[in-house]
Amino acid sequence: MIPTRPLMAALAALLLPAAVHAEDAPCPPFEVTGTGPDLVLVPGLGSSPETWGLVKESLARDYRLHLVHVAGFAGRPPEGDPAAVLDTAKAEILRHLDCRKIDRAAYAGHSLGGFLGLMLAADHPDRIARVVVVDSLPFFPLVFNPSATPANSTQAAEDARFGILALDRESFAENQRRTAMSLVQAPAWRGAIADWTIASDRASLAAAVHALMTTDMRPRLAGIAAPVRVIAAANPFAPRARIEPLYTAAYAGLSDLKLTLVEDSRHFVMFDQPEAFEAALRAGLAAT
Repeated sequence: MIPTRPLMAALAALLLPAAVHAEDAPCPPFEVTGTGPDLVLVPGLGSSPETWGLVKESLARDYRLHLVHVAGFAGRPPEGDPAAVLDTAKAEILRHLDCRKIDRAAYAGHSLGGFLGLMLAADHPDRIARVVVVDSLPFFPLVFNPSATPANSTQAAEDARFGILALDRESFAENQRRTAMSLVQAPAWRGAIADWTIASDRASLAAAVHALMTTDMRPRLAGIAAPVRVIAAANPFAPRARIEPLYTAAYAGLSDLKLTLVEDSRHFVMFDQPEAFEAALRAGLAAT
């Protein structure tokens, strides 16, 4: 005969698994450092929290930093379905804020991280006080085609996803090393950027690229109440004369926008122009 108490405990575990799991779930594995107002920092596609390494110590004097490590990127295993990498990242950021008992925080994101910031500000206006977007558009295909739409970008998105998954490990690694040369001018950072992506889960990368190429945040910008500050890179291959009107048009739906261009920089502005980047970041965080 099974004793009554163990039986009841077993039944409770079966009937209430969600409640037990939610109560026992640990906070996401995000580094927290510094003192001051809360600031969430999110890296880009396949990137490590070390994206913020050159400004972390300085910012930590004035902010409590929450350095997000996106599941599936830069050596962190995926959580759940890799196809839902963006939804998982958003959910983890909110769960982290809940775990830390933070009602509202400032947010800065690079590349895909900036795109996630727009999504969170649109979906959860009560949680995001302000957003700084670093070198990212509300619809990624605009970089290649100013007339891009989700409909006419779908095939390219499918091709990109297939291409990422089809490469063998050596070919993928070589591709990332070549790509890193176009993403940053500072040679010292090229190896690290490539290594982060090579260490990422391939299915998560492919899903994230597909989502960026088929999700258009422009129709939702008007609903974002938080101030949004955008930092964009300009260089001879992407000159101010092209970048400024591209970003201004893409973000036209925002009610509170300021665009800052950082010259002589590629995609990783924080590595190519660290002083100008920190100044622009701090100005964006001071937005009210």
